[in-house]
Amino acid sequence: MLTIRRQLLLGLLAATLLCVLGAGISLFRSLLEETNELADLQLRQLAVALPDEFEPQTGLAAAQEPEEAFVLQAWDEEGQPLPVLQGQPALPRYALAGFADVTVHGEDWRLYGETRRGRYVQVAQAQAVRDQLAWQMTMRAGAPLLVFAVILALLIVAVVGRALAPLHRLAESVAGRSPDTLTPLAADDMPPELRPVALALNSLMGQFEAALTAQRTFVADAAHELRSPLTALKLQLQVAERAGSEEERRVALARLHERLDRSTHLVRQLLSLARHETALTASQLHTVDLGQLLEAAVADHSALADSRAIDLGVVETLPAPVLVQADPDGLQVLLNNLIDNALRYTQQGGRVDLQAALEEGRPLLRVSDNGPGVPRQHHARLFDRFFRPDGNDAWGCGLGLSIVRHIAEHHQADIALAEGEAGRGLQVTVRFPQAA
Repeated sequence: MLTIRRQLLLGLLAATLLCVLGAGISLFRSLLEETNELADLQLRQLAVALPDEFEPQTGLAAAQEPEEAFVLQAWDEEGQPLPVLQGQPALPRYALAGFADVTVHGEDWRLYGETRRGRYVQVAQAQAVRDQLAWQMTMRAGAPLLVFAVILALLIVAVVGRALAPLHRLAESVAGRSPDTLTPLAADDMPPELRPVALALNSLMGQFEAALTAQRTFVADAAHELRSPLTALKLQLQVAERAGSEEERRVALARLHERLDRSTHLVRQLLSLARHETALTASQLHTVDLGQLLEAAVADHSALADSRAIDLGVVETLPAPVLVQADPDGLQVLLNNLIDNALRYTQQGGRVDLQAALEEGRPLLRVSDNGPGVPRQHHARLFDRFFRPDGNDAWGCGLGLSIVRHIAEHHQADIALAEGEAGRGLQVTVRFPQAA
């Protein structure tokens, strides 16, 4: 693919060449027309100025210049040729009364003939002589045009190079950036045409820097969170090894299994968070019935809810299905995390309600419980990675709502936190965009 510089140069130079050629052709045709008019006038003047007596010693002098190369002939009243110019080609008599174009032996001639005092006079000039004269005049007049065309081509090269210099500087500035030096480009010093490009690059680099910062923070937090359970696993294994009785060993192994479950849950949540941090593609979107999604989630979590005597169910609100265009797997992960958090932090014998509804034309999912809830001052931080409010006895890793936030953002959905019924518990509402 041609570069912008090469395209500009080729386009402008080609346009200049075409203009010069067009001007040259136009100049040649104009000069040829003028030459023909002047030559016709000369032929007529020669015929008029022919001497009255046609004798060999009174013949005219031979032509010395190309524009004077003509054939002058005369015939008497009986049609006999009269001597006028010596050494000239003999052309047929055409008996004209004016101008005519003829071809003799493959050569074009311009003729003028008239009858004067009983004698017929015929003056002719080869068309090639006129063309040669017009070409010589064109070259003399067009030489300055060619010089100016060369100067214009050099100016075009210089101007294009100077105009594209800021683009090269921008490319060098971007090439000089690294993931560790994502400083913004100086957009104010750039031409107006490149300023939007620089601003867009600055925005992209800002997003890239934010993503890198978030990744570094995630890796650091993940390493910190994994270090604690792995250390606890090792300590619990040492306790099991030093157990003095079968009962102590059984208790140590039970705690070891619990630690393994927590570590497995943490790793699974980390993988889920990494998978759902990427944006959705059009091929991942399908029509999802939120009501059916809730019923499937109740079936998946019924065993855990029954083990804690928690009433888990779907609140019926609409007879018609609530449909959204979404990623089915992503919505299932989102709902599973909301239900898992609700069941985990709700007390024995509590209640968790699931709801799919339409509010102001927007589909929504709602998960509410009557557990201890979360203080309002912590609502904004609940979506931060690894954040867990103080005072909770239930184990967890603090990634569930962070995963929920990422999935909701990829679906252009809003998340709202509120207190549950009677001011108890926590209510999480995910509102999807209004259907087109």
